[in-house]
Amino acid sequence: MDNTWSDNSNKAMEILDRMFSAEMEFMRSDGNDFSGITSAFHPDIVVHEPASLPYPGDWCGYEELGKLFNTMHNTWSSMNVENIVATLDGDTLFMGGTLVAKARQSEKKVQLPFAQILKIKDDLVVEAFPYYFDTSLINAALGHSEINK
Repeated sequence: MDNTWSDNSNKAMEILDRMFSAEMEFMRSDGNDFSGITSAFHPDIVVHEPASLPYPGDWCGYEELGKLFNTMHNTWSSMNVENIVATLDGDTLFMGGTLVAKARQSEKKVQLPFAQILKIKDDLVVEAFPYYFDTSLINAALGHSEINK
């Protein structure tokens, strides 16, 4: 069995920088400018958000991705991933870091470990699996007493 990892950290960080920049650019444009999204995300993009968050489910394609980003923008006044580490192995990008976000309505801040597995196609993100360390903490900051189902 070959346990060798191809450590393509620089390439992984380039993809992540482009992805996070596209997300922020789209939100700053009030959901009107898809140019950044198309430079970072594949047309067949699917983001799988946890059922316990206020934006649950699978978000497919550019239009739904835009809706997800707008929902996140309306939920959080700020959101950032800090201390990112990442590697790319074939078509799979693994990243981890610390999510720091501030709820728009309550102004409560959350800071927690965050990881993501991204599938890459043609140097674009085609599938995303975000993992939040504590969705209960997120829901509490957002003023949700019950987990969404």
